[in-house]
Amino acid sequence: MQHRIAVLADIHGNLTALNAVLADARQQAATDYWFLGDLFLPGPGAEKLYQTLADTAPSVWLQGNWEQGINAVMTGNERLDDPSQIYFARLTAYLVTHLSKSHYAELVQRPIATTMVVNGLTFQLAHNQPERSTGHDLYPDERQSNFDHLAGDADVAVYGHTHQQIMRVSQRGQLIINPGATGQPYSPYAKFMADQRAHYAILTVDDAGRISVDFRKVDYDISLELTVAREQQLPYLDLYEHLRRTGFTSTHDQALLGKLNAKFNYANEVRRFFGMQA
Repeated sequence: MQHRIAVLADIHGNLTALNAVLADARQQAATDYWFLGDLFLPGPGAEKLYQTLADTAPSVWLQGNWEQGINAVMTGNERLDDPSQIYFARLTAYLVTHLSKSHYAELVQRPIATTMVVNGLTFQLAHNQPERSTGHDLYPDERQSNFDHLAGDADVAVYGHTHQQIMRVSQRGQLIINPGATGQPYSPYAKFMADQRAHYAILTVDDAGRISVDFRKVDYDISLELTVAREQQLPYLDLYEHLRRTGFTSTHDQALLGKLNAKFNYANEVRRFFGMQA
């Protein structure tokens, strides 16, 4: 049987982008879905986003570093003493009040890596490296040995995390693919960064185990996504609008986040919320 696998990663709370990608995948006659992690935040998508992905019945569903960070906040294993940490914790508080407890429990139990065999091809699937979900070692300009480690003994390695569509090979010639970010695409190159269409990839594997790769970029209604964010009273709304319009995050802009945390009393909100959770 020929398989046409829609591979998605890094949705980051952007349900509008996900809906556009899923519509395109259906038009492309996708037969399966693989999701490589980072489903939530900083966008407003929560319960409906989870259910939309679940309705595709993905045979691979990983968690990423954002899910692990969310769980660290919820379990009291994350410090909350600088503006970026307050930012992440306030968004986490938003998420868990809009997501069912059962789906949250499923989310944080998912693996960060797995393997699949399709028509004789072995795929190594990970959010970042198989043993950890975070780090910069698989950015495009990093050492070849990092990518060789990712590939391991698989025929094809597929990963997310860097938000950039990539196809390259290991030293042995194994295929290495990143489908890009569905909800938050990125490029260090200005002309490509300006293209904020939603990313994913379709992997076609025929009966003989031959693979073809189709990198997809799908238009979606950014204004609609921002309307949803306003209606849902998403914290840091101005930052999310900047992100959606430009692609640039403010996650580590300590000065800006410090001003917003003070203006909207987010630090005290976080302490009250997680005090109650304890």
